[in-house]
Order: sequence, then C-alpha cells, then structure tokens
Amino acid sequence: MDAREFEIEKGALLRIDAESGDRLHVRLGDVWVTQHGDSKDYALRTGESMLLAGGVTLAMAYKRTQLAWYGSGRRLQTDARPLKALALVLRLFA
Repeated sequence: MDAREFEIEKGALLRIDAESGDRLHVRLGDVWVTQHGDSKDYALRTGESMLLAGGVTLAMAYKRTQLAWYGSGRRLQTDARPLKALALVLRLFA
C-alpha cells in the first residue's frame, strides 16, 4: 500500500477522495474527520488511524498536524488537496 503525507496547519481542511479500505494515520497532532455517507465524526490524535469507507473524506486540524494516507498509488497522486477557502468560511461561522 502506497502512502502520501500531508502537513496541515491549525484550522486547515484537507479533502481526500478515498477508496474503501484506505487508511488515514495521524503522525503528529489532532484532527477531526468526517466521511460522506457516515453520520459519525471522528477525532484522531497522534498515533491513531482509521479505515476509510470510500468517497469524500474531510480532515480538519485542531493544531498543526501531520497525516499519512495509505491507499491505491494512482489515487494518491491526484485525489487529495487542501481546502483553504472552505476552512476560512468554517472559521468565520464557528
């Protein structure tokens, strides 16, 4: 399984277009995770991981956070990106 690593700042939001069985791992920091089609939200801390259900997954950092996304190599090349504008809007209305 290939991995792609990200470092996101406090309040920054990362979108991942995952496949079922991909895994998100927090190397350092704290992150809130929500997945399309899953009514639960998840809070992960340093050293914790979760399996992704597939589809759109959003991760927002509570503080500067390092994440690793493990999954299909081809999808890892293109299907994750920071969402700076959305994170800004969420902070304005928080």
